Amino acid sequence: MARAHASKSGAKGVCAFCEQEVAASAMLKHLTSCAARQAAIEKAEASKRKTQPLYHIVVRDAVDGRYWLHLETPASATLQDLDAYLRAIWVDCCGHMSHFVFGSTRYQELIDGFFAIGDQKSLTTRLGDVLRPGLKGKYEYDFGSPTELKIEVIAERTGKPLSAKPVTLMARNQLPAFACVECGEPATHICMQCYYERGEPACYLCAAHAKTHGCTLYGGPRLRYNSPRTGRCKYNGPARPPY
Repeated sequence: MARAHASKSGAKGVCAFCEQEVAASAMLKHLTSCAARQAAIEKAEASKRKTQPLYHIVVRDAVDGRYWLHLETPASATLQDLDAYLRAIWVDCCGHMSHFVFGSTRYQELIDGFFAIGDQKSLTTRLGDVLRPGLKGKYEYDFGSPTELKIEVIAERTGKPLSAKPVTLMARNQLPAFACVECGEPATHICMQCYYERGEPACYLCAAHAKTHGCTLYGGPRLRYNSPRTGRCKYNGPARPPY
């Protein structure tokens, strides 16, 4: 069996404003100078939305950062809004619980009107009461088969939100390209049984070899999605946009 490997294309992403393909390491610089983004900002400034602090957030998977999002969200939005967005675009499968951690404080939904443990606050906390440039934190979805994300506040600007929705997607990674471990063709599936039994490198398979692969636990090989939740629990892709 050949060793799975990722193409360097997995390190690239697409700007949501101009649709240009940009290296992950250059995306921040691109967004700062993107003419299409500036046009979107000027359009937003002409709207009747409220002027307020706006936070540029980068969210990455906690494994190797292969999956990432550049988001902008206003101070008036809540952690619950951000949680709902991350669920829709990346992680939700069965409505599992989730939480954010910034510093020593955990932000989590209430259980029967009470917090579960320790120093906790509600997900209804406004982002303006939590976020600041340079702040780093984490997000975890599903405490049984968890997907963990890293969150970093890259910048803050004052202006009107780019959308009436609480979170605006500015850029995201492209689906990392893996080769089938059997034949080297582009992989469309992943076998979680192989992953749990052997660990990395994960068992990536093309559509043809996914059909003949011998593992049957966890429902056999799963379709790949542009999400760090791929293959876990009953995840079957993102919600239908807009989020």
